[in-house]
Amino acid sequence: MSTPLRRTKSRFFNKDKARDPATLASVAAFTAWRLGLATIGQMRTAQFEIEAGPQYFDVLREYLVFLVQVADRLALARLSLPERRQFTVSMVKRLAELVAENESRLLAEDDRPIRRQFIDLYNSRADDYAQLDFGEGVGQDVAFMRLASVALTRAVAPQDRAWVADQVMSFEAPTAVRTLRKVIDDLVGTAGSIVAPADDEADGPFPEMPGVDAPVDDPIPPE
Repeated sequence: MSTPLRRTKSRFFNKDKARDPATLASVAAFTAWRLGLATIGQMRTAQFEIEAGPQYFDVLREYLVFLVQVADRLALARLSLPERRQFTVSMVKRLAELVAENESRLLAEDDRPIRRQFIDLYNSRADDYAQLDFGEGVGQDVAFMRLASVALTRAVAPQDRAWVADQVMSFEAPTAVRTLRKVIDDLVGTAGSIVAPADDEADGPFPEMPGVDAPVDDPIPPE
């Protein structure tokens, strides 16, 4: 499948300019998109049968949801609650657009239900990820990786299911988490300042919540 990749930047050269969380989320979304495509390519190289069709996008969606959950936890440790709220919602919506654009072009389908499907999948996985701890130390993201591998087991071909956990947890996910952490650290560290919307103007589903290490659980509403 031919899918265009766009070069993205994770550092801003004008450090005096304020950035809003949606701008940071756009870069994080493109990073996650590239990581998702690269992971599927590497799994194919490892002899996983992932055909260029509906199954391809089933695998891609699950992996992208995992990456958004990782990015959300990283944002929690680096941004205020209103900033994190806008960041995560913007990232989900941007990835939904990318999935819909590419899947509709390949499979000749309407992009609107595809976009909604991705948001629905993200919302459906939120409670599962909310129960897991995610830390910055080595090995503290294993629970996230394990949950992602379980979700991917349902998407890959039956003959590949026995090998998904090892492939994801040993090879794909650790590299992706390190990459996302570096990108988000670079984005936050070189943004100058970050401007979040007022609470009553925030775009998205997230209510006020206690300062705990868990994603918010209100769903992203239909557009």
